[in-house]
Amino acid sequence: MASIAFPGLQVVYAQVLDRDIEAPSPGLNGTVSTGSPNVSIDISPLEPLPTNGTVTMSLEDVVDTNMNEIPPQGVTVIISNEAVTVTNHDVTIGGLESE
Repeated sequence: MASIAFPGLQVVYAQVLDRDIEAPSPGLNGTVSTGSPNVSIDISPLEPLPTNGTVTMSLEDVVDTNMNEIPPQGVTVIISNEAVTVTNHDVTIGGLESE
């Protein structure tokens, strides 16, 4: 197998889940805001999943999620109150059971 090197070229690997944190903006008199930063998660279900077929990320401090592609057949995106999960495993979502 041959490999070719290109000086100055950077290889960027896309991720299925990417956490973006907005830098704090300076306040009055150059002070830094003490509030929580704006955190968003970008969901890219078309990117390759890891070997185990599942990736999960906490939604702690997240104010926004973005998904610009429809997941391909066999890939499921689950967004709950606590986490976002992308998987290629079978998923069964339970419903309300009537007695």
